Amino acid sequence: MTDAASTTTTPATTAGALGALSRVKESAQHVLGQQRPMSEILDVSTYARPLSFGDATSRMQKNLNYFRINYLVFMSCVLTTFILFNPSSMVVFGGVSAAWAYVFSVRQEPLKLGDRELSHRETIMGMSALSAFVIFMLTSAGTVLFSGMGVALLAIGAHSAARVPDDLFIEDANDNKGFFSFLEPPARNGQVSSGTV
Repeated sequence: MTDAASTTTTPATTAGALGALSRVKESAQHVLGQQRPMSEILDVSTYARPLSFGDATSRMQKNLNYFRINYLVFMSCVLTTFILFNPSSMVVFGGVSAAWAYVFSVRQEPLKLGDRELSHRETIMGMSALSAFVIFMLTSAGTVLFSGMGVALLAIGAHSAARVPDDLFIEDANDNKGFFSFLEPPARNGQVSSGTV
């Protein structure tokens, strides 16, 4: 009797996980499809020393908006490298990720604290607090995370201040919807997404 119950929940769990993975894959392809070519980033002729602090901040603002996907991918690669070279932090982040996956994907029944059922919001807040406590208080994984982010932010800042923005931004001048506009879902079946005109 127990085997029959477990076989009926397994396909539903598998279908839900596959559906979630396909949505994640579609979103990742949409975001990565907005990357700028590496030839634009590495073009040596577009680098010059900024004339003033105001010039540097203006360049940074334009470059951060234009190359935001490339910069996020770069930061992810730097963080991944830092984590891979520190195996204990890799174990910590893997354990935290596994706990999140179990609580939100694998577990079928609602989470309870005593006799009280926790809401989705309470579960997210509790998992966030527990994750932050484990990463920053119990282990050195937080130091690894901040070190990687510091190195990535220094490199991104140097690149965005040194790269002279030329006519690359004309196409984006009317399309400036904010730094996180790349997270808008792609248009489906010829429909225009909510952020575009």
